[in-house]
This record gives sequence, structure tokens and C-alpha cells, in this order.
Amino acid sequence: MQKKVTVQILGSQKYSEGHEDQQELSVPGTFYERNNAFTVVYKEPKSVSGFEEVTTFLTCKKGCVTLNRKGSVDLLQEFQVGVRSISKYSTPYGKLWLRVLPQRVESDLTAQRGRISLEYDLFVDDNFVSHNLLWVTIKEDNPQ
Repeated sequence: MQKKVTVQILGSQKYSEGHEDQQELSVPGTFYERNNAFTVVYKEPKSVSGFEEVTTFLTCKKGCVTLNRKGSVDLLQEFQVGVRSISKYSTPYGKLWLRVLPQRVESDLTAQRGRISLEYDLFVDDNFVSHNLLWVTIKEDNPQ
């Protein structure tokens, strides 16, 4: 059964040039458990992603988080500690090859709430871009 949740996202990036960025976002979403995996789904505001109608799916199984973005962009990226994952990121402006090398992939999810924590290096076309931290907190709206 899908539940209505609030999804809080905090991300930080430290770029190879030395500067850092942070983003914070709180959006409504849905959350469900199926086939021994938890999935949270939310729509990204254009003000954050820069693109119209992007829906994000984060799926957590033991030791693995999968990020799937659909809509005006297309991306399927897996995060497993120590495993380099390569994906094609399709945007209205063209395609990029992304590679991530996660150092931390953690999730502590229950049927009502939880947290996902990722730490990884991001590469574009085999060039290091940034060291990233991502925390996603999920809280059920009006739990019964």
C-alpha cells in the first residue's frame, strides 16, 4: 500500500575546484514496500532540477540504492559501496555519461519512515566532478 509522505532532501557537493554547494528541499511524495524493497517517489520542482516534470524514484534493497529519474530527463544510477556504476544521463540538451563511486550507502527504513544516506564521488565522462553527500528523510503524513 502506498503512503503519503514528506521527503526531506539535503545534499552537498565539494567540487574539484574547491568550492562547495548545498541544497535543501522538502516535497510531498509516496512511499511503499514491494518485493523486499522500499521505494519513495516524488516530483522535483523545476526550481531545483531546472527541468519540467521530473519524477524521482529511490529504491532501497539491502546494500543498494537505485536512483531512477524520469520525465524530461532520464537516469538510472545504482549505488553500492565500492562498486563503480556507469549510467547515461539524458537531458533535453544532450546526453552525459555519469559514473559514481560510493563510499557509503546506508538506509534505515520502516513501513512509516526512515533515512537514506549516500556518500560518493561523481565523474562525468571519466573526469572527477565532485564529492557528494546526500541525506533523504522520509516521514509518513498523518500516520494512523
